[in-house]
Amino acid sequence: MFGKFNLALFLLVALLSVDVEGEVLEEREMRVNGQAYRVEMAVTSRQRQLGLMFRRELGDDRGMLLVYPQSGDHRVWMKNMTIALRVFWLDEDFRVIASRRLEPCETSPCPVYGADTASRYILELSDREHPVQIGDTFTGLQP
Repeated sequence: MFGKFNLALFLLVALLSVDVEGEVLEEREMRVNGQAYRVEMAVTSRQRQLGLMFRRELGDDRGMLLVYPQSGDHRVWMKNMTIALRVFWLDEDFRVIASRRLEPCETSPCPVYGADTASRYILELSDREHPVQIGDTFTGLQP
């Protein structure tokens, strides 16, 4: 039987991995330059579309990885966002090809943001400095 503290902790962790539609997202760990990140995996079109919308906070080592079936001109916008993000576009090898700090959208229509070259993944992290530079490669998710 759960104690009150353990039950509250379990419910908090469960809520962190549920999108606004109530769907539980798989979590994985990614690493770069000695830093580990716990990311939610957005693999379906609907999961990618919802992204981190309506989230009120995002832990320093938390994020979401938008996974696309193939490389292309993948873009994000900040519609319905309440927090700023650091966004990284990654190629097929999980190498950073572009990055940008994005603020929540307060106008309509919301602008969209992408990389100058084809990406396969988009990594959304908390709005703080991360030890990540163009050309760095994330590890942990390679097959």
